[in-house]
Amino acid sequence: MAKEEIGTIIRQKRESLKISQEAVAFILNMSQAAYSKIERNETKLKVEQVYKIAEYFGITIYELLPPALASDITGENIFGLIYHYIKNVAKKVIALFQKKRSQGEI
Repeated sequence: MAKEEIGTIIRQKRESLKISQEAVAFILNMSQAAYSKIERNETKLKVEQVYKIAEYFGITIYELLPPALASDITGENIFGLIYHYIKNVAKKVIALFQKKRSQGEI
């Protein structure tokens, strides 16, 4: 199986969230045409841009990218990425538990 490229993954996530290219381009302080090249894998992303996109999407880079790609970008090994992923999942579970408890469901 071929390694999926960053731009393709970002495009799929953006489309699933129903966010326009113009909105993401604005966050990155670039034109829509320049941003479109990122999604078509014609332009490389800077690390800061990956973080900005993930933040705008309301996710971490670990959720945005497969572990191998996130590792390439952040320089972390797979164990560091797994740790961050588990930590983020735990935060979401705790938040859900607290919400249900405050609503009297637990």
